[in-house]
Amino acid sequence: MVKSLARFVILCVLFLYSWIGVFAQEKKDFTAKATYYQNRFENRRTSSGEIFSQKKYTAAHKTLPLNTLVRVTHLSNGRSVLLKVNDRCPRAGVIDLSYIAAQRILLHKTGTAKVKVELLGDEYMELWEKQNDLFEMFDRAEMNDSVRNRDLDSVIFAKGNKYEQTFLFTYYVRLATAANKNEAKMIIHQLPEIYKNRAKAVKVYNENFYYINIGPFISVESAEDAVENLKKNYPLAHLIKKKDN
Repeated sequence: MVKSLARFVILCVLFLYSWIGVFAQEKKDFTAKATYYQNRFENRRTSSGEIFSQKKYTAAHKTLPLNTLVRVTHLSNGRSVLLKVNDRCPRAGVIDLSYIAAQRILLHKTGTAKVKVELLGDEYMELWEKQNDLFEMFDRAEMNDSVRNRDLDSVIFAKGNKYEQTFLFTYYVRLATAANKNEAKMIIHQLPEIYKNRAKAVKVYNENFYYINIGPFISVESAEDAVENLKKNYPLAHLIKKKDN
């Protein structure tokens, strides 16, 4: 009787453990404590066999499958970065970032932070490989955090995941035409703050007037949203795109 009861208890525990495992695998996001690698790990071999580099967008986690792609978002400032898990971290509840990833979300300023970790599919691998180009666009445009976060979201959640559009073209909003440079400056000065720092007066070749362009936007969706917002006061606002070299 005692042996039968013990066997029953063991079976119940195994059954519950298996279901907990299933639920854990189905969970697509969770919160964690983020830290970042020390420089002494540079050029060491990771658990996946890859050589660790502080210049690559990678992370370590205790249980996530190796080569899993994740999006890590700093919960205090909303900044995100895409990372590939290629190493093991011995501490539960912690995700350890490379230094370049820590810089992108400003984790390097505090050392630790609470983050949201979202599991992504392999279809995001191309975007992970090219995201440095995205961050360079952000830096050139001198975006504030709210604009940067919104534009990154527009790429990650773009319809059909058409990432190639992001890297083939840069999108702008053609706001208006100004008769001279002073008029162009006046129009730009009256823009909402969210667009003011991204606006430029562009002299038309062999002409005396100026186009006022706002951008760059890194996806057609974010540019179209800007057109809709600006059309309330600038009815001629429209989307333009330039092919990247």
